[in-house]
Amino acid sequence: MKVVLANSIGKDKHGFYIIHSPSRWSEGVRNIENWFAYYPWELSYTSSLLKRETKHEIKLLDGCLERLNLESYYKKIIPEKPDWLIMESATRMIEENLELALKIKKELGTKIVFVGQHASAFPEELLDRGVDYVCMGEYEITILELLQGKNPKDILGIYPNPRRPLLDIDYLPFPEDEDVKRIDYGIPGEPSSEYIEIQMYASRGCPRSCNFCVARNIYYAQPNWRTRKIENIISEIKYLKNKYPKVEGIFFDEEVHNVKKDFILNLCQAIKKEGLNKLHYEAMCDIWFMDEEMLKAMRDAGYYKIRFGIETANREVAELINKQLDLKKLFFLLQEAKKIGLKTYGTFMFGAWGSTKESDLETIELIKKLILNGLLDNIQISISTPQPGTKFYQLVKEKGYLIENEYYKFDGGNFSMVSYPEYKKEEIEKIKDLAIRVRDHFYFIYRFRKGLWLNWFIYVYKKQGMRKVIKKILRRVKNEFVFILKMYLGLLKDQIGILTFLIFVCIFNILFLIFDI
Repeated sequence: MKVVLANSIGKDKHGFYIIHSPSRWSEGVRNIENWFAYYPWELSYTSSLLKRETKHEIKLLDGCLERLNLESYYKKIIPEKPDWLIMESATRMIEENLELALKIKKELGTKIVFVGQHASAFPEELLDRGVDYVCMGEYEITILELLQGKNPKDILGIYPNPRRPLLDIDYLPFPEDEDVKRIDYGIPGEPSSEYIEIQMYASRGCPRSCNFCVARNIYYAQPNWRTRKIENIISEIKYLKNKYPKVEGIFFDEEVHNVKKDFILNLCQAIKKEGLNKLHYEAMCDIWFMDEEMLKAMRDAGYYKIRFGIETANREVAELINKQLDLKKLFFLLQEAKKIGLKTYGTFMFGAWGSTKESDLETIELIKKLILNGLLDNIQISISTPQPGTKFYQLVKEKGYLIENEYYKFDGGNFSMVSYPEYKKEEIEKIKDLAIRVRDHFYFIYRFRKGLWLNWFIYVYKKQGMRKVIKKILRRVKNEFVFILKMYLGLLKDQIGILTFLIFVCIFNILFLIFDI
């Protein structure tokens, strides 16, 4: 029997290249230079599990990695002639992914199974539209039992049966590394990753209950945190290092890496003992669980960057979204990380449940302060999106604040799906754009003051060449000019100021045409 597991389509009908992360949030980018691919981790674990436990012919395909649109993906899948098609999709891409799957079903009579975020949130919708089976939550074992021939009525996790208990992640083999190469997701890799890094997962789950979190609300449906055995993690690092000599680092891209101190200290000790601390590690962490001892142990083991979900500067908003916030501890730990040369990365979101224009402006002020004090090396900014299946979605739906119904707009990089009585959709999007401009402006100021521009120049030149350096410099100067104009437009009321502005616009437009920006 032939089974194809398929990640999402990679380019949508609106011209967006898709950055697909169904257990978090997916987004589209129009500029291919801003695109990268996340490794489809749960689909990949399912693929390797099926290869180990069944005799079926298993094939994993990734339309995102190959940037395939609907038609090109269809042409790639059809020659495989799958008896079963297992597809994971976020709400952002469900319409086109469903169209693709049903088109294949019509052509080949293939059995269609949908898994992941949208399937777990709206199982009846997909079944009504022609999908054969829908799996809810964690789905590796559910898919295995289905393809082993067990009666679907008796399989936990297949709708409408009860959900399956959370699995022991040590039972799983290493994730797929044959049909797709894990190193391919590290080149160019996520923009904030400074090395050729392979995504890896030392734990799964989160003990928090943030109301916007897809993983917590949909995949796991309960607070939890499960780790792999240390020796199993070390074995996988060795395997990846041996298979890919050019790999430079590991990105522990799980929900939260540092819930238990003993786990981190033991893992760091094992990394050093096995001589693996020459690799560069980064990890998703929680500021609340972190302390000085963990920071130092991680730095000694080769960790070069840790990522924190900060999200908001406002305590009331933090409480409403079930996010713990301690700004004093945040500043202290970021300062400690800076002292020992450990880089940091923070995520912030705008338009969250309970937020106002004033509270989001507080967050922008926090971003500015953190940058000018050199406490965050990278900052991610997004719109808080009520993904179907989360408590955030339920709240805005019940209150009538959910104003968009087009699935492709469930995209935290581009659209606000909500409009509050005192904080409208358009204002949320403007505040998000302002946050990006403020972030970029004050990073430019900070790095120029500190003389860090030379390090940036060398880094970009080595990775992307001189042409890219020039294009980035021109774009940065243009953006700085536009930012200053927007912030201080009142200074340009005299004719000389207006003439200067027009001259700058003409010069930059000519340069952008020359360098094709």
